[in-house]
Amino acid sequence: MGMKVRTLVPHGYCLGVNSALTLALKAKKDHPDQDVYLLGLLVHNEEAMDFLVSHGLIPIDERKTPLLDAILGMKRGDVVVFSAHGHPEAYDDLAKEKGLVVYDATCRYVKENLECGLVAPTPVLYIGVEGHLESEAFLANCPEATFYDVKSRRSDLIGLRGKTPTPTIITQTTLSSLEVEDALDEIRAIFPHAVLTKERCHSTSLRQKAIQDLPSGVDALIVLGSSRSNNSVKLAELGKAKGIDTYLCLGLEDVMKLNLENKKEVALSSGASTSEATYQAVLTYLCSQA
Repeated sequence: MGMKVRTLVPHGYCLGVNSALTLALKAKKDHPDQDVYLLGLLVHNEEAMDFLVSHGLIPIDERKTPLLDAILGMKRGDVVVFSAHGHPEAYDDLAKEKGLVVYDATCRYVKENLECGLVAPTPVLYIGVEGHLESEAFLANCPEATFYDVKSRRSDLIGLRGKTPTPTIITQTTLSSLEVEDALDEIRAIFPHAVLTKERCHSTSLRQKAIQDLPSGVDALIVLGSSRSNNSVKLAELGKAKGIDTYLCLGLEDVMKLNLENKKEVALSSGASTSEATYQAVLTYLCSQA
């Protein structure tokens, strides 16, 4: 019997990524003769960004160019698309002041988490990844929040205790369930009655659960996604935590380099910023090897 291939759902773009890509293409269609800038990588996936570049959009990578500097360098009438990960609200004011044409692709789940933070009845404790666009945007827009970094586990929890016995806890939408659980264990040692108010988006939760529910017979997991995609990296981390040989691959070219000769059952997952076309191409290839 050959290798079995197990498909995990959901796969392909999530709603937020699909909406962001659609909006970016609309911005270019509305302004065909103008430069249309993507402020920060619209989504964290190289294939998706190459697709947008092929349609004439101009990405501004937040790791290479400070986004505030990029806005300051734009001229009246320039067109800018804000990333799906959110942005400081000060950028909106600056864009208006400079007379820019703005398209806001912020994911609705990211917006909902921020809105919750802004109206929270108690001081906010935000759990996220330091330096990630989503976390940076939340903290810029909700500056009174206390930040808990899942990587270093740094946070002023003792200082927060002096402000409230029950903080409002909100997380970055793309964290892994393991990261959230570990953070909550530490937080509840100080705030035993703290409640998680807003957390991961629905798509992130479902993709993670599909991996956590994999049966013991699965001996390999392929996660399609970029190493820059937090939600894709978290899927791979969950697979490794289950003791499964796990591979994070951008697309078909990476998968074709894998040695799966002795694998009995391979599960195929994808991050939220990996296209359905990429998923199906890889699935077809794996089935041809089965």
